[in-house]
Amino acid sequence: MKKIAIAVMAALLLSANAIAAIRLDGRQARNMDDVQSLGVIYINHNFATESEADRALNQETDARGATYYHVILMREPGSNGNMHASADIYQ
Repeated sequence: MKKIAIAVMAALLLSANAIAAIRLDGRQARNMDDVQSLGVIYINHNFATESEADRALNQETDARGATYYHVILMREPGSNGNMHASADIYQ
């Protein structure tokens, strides 16, 4: 019974990772020769943290059918609470 539970957990973890887009750092993005650029996404929302903005970029990347994304910009330009984020997306 324990082995079945472990197998089910492993399958769930692998399927969850297969759905989510993968964030790349600058070095990885420069060395991605075997992927196709799908363009740039921009998000301007009222996020409390950078991790919320990163999750939004990840979700938008998934929604556009991309596999990878590289954050170009993530900043809060003023005191209005909106955070601007943009990323290159790849497939």
